[in-house]
Amino acid sequence: MIFQRSTITAILCLWSGLFAFLWAGTALAATYNGAQGDRFPIILSTAQLSALAEQKIEERLGAMGETRRHELHLQRAASTMHLPPGEVTAVVEFPRGLPYGREFPALFTVYVDGVLNRRATSYYRLTVYDRVLVAMTDIRAETPISAENARIEERAVDTLPELTLTDFSRLDGRVAGRYIRRDVTITPSMLAMPLVIRAGNAVELVLDANGIVIRAEGVALEPGRIGYEIRVRNVRSGKILRGKVIDAATVRVIG
Repeated sequence: MIFQRSTITAILCLWSGLFAFLWAGTALAATYNGAQGDRFPIILSTAQLSALAEQKIEERLGAMGETRRHELHLQRAASTMHLPPGEVTAVVEFPRGLPYGREFPALFTVYVDGVLNRRATSYYRLTVYDRVLVAMTDIRAETPISAENARIEERAVDTLPELTLTDFSRLDGRVAGRYIRRDVTITPSMLAMPLVIRAGNAVELVLDANGIVIRAEGVALEPGRIGYEIRVRNVRSGKILRGKVIDAATVRVIG
């Protein structure tokens, strides 16, 4: 990115996060009165700081594999800086990362001839869009998600591409893990594996002891989903154990 030669030449090092402004003379002094021009012959404008931050945000998004349509809005801008003569370097960081749908800071640290001169902060809001599953009706817990109760439409999202539910195949057999209201975007946190065991169900307990598989009759003491841990009781010994649900009739004992 190159600004007018009579002011500042800007060089952006894409992956280092460094934005070096090489002082090209004192032509800027003419825009101020004599005393102020002699002391602050270089301007680092709000527009230049914003260009630096926005370029770096796009780089970060690209590194994350984010190619979806998005909008970046500057909420509050850092003020223009008047700097003493010398080589000016500005570094931008994002201490809170790049959260989707929430305001976040872009922190600028400015050096003159390698010496810290000042810091400033701008605030941005990033909105990312994708075609996602949206509830068409209120969906009760334990209900499967299907074309009967959900549709696909473009919405603002707050999840990375690999975690966004863009079609029914990405549900992986999960059902509503809680009550989902109509017109709400369905996210992975709202889903759960189906409840396949209820308290009191008879189950087979399986224990792998150094390669030897031991099986016993058991009773579930609490409901469970595939992959979840529940408490069970060995019918013969009466001992209470913990195990991982394998299917509707099998629990692998883990302790």
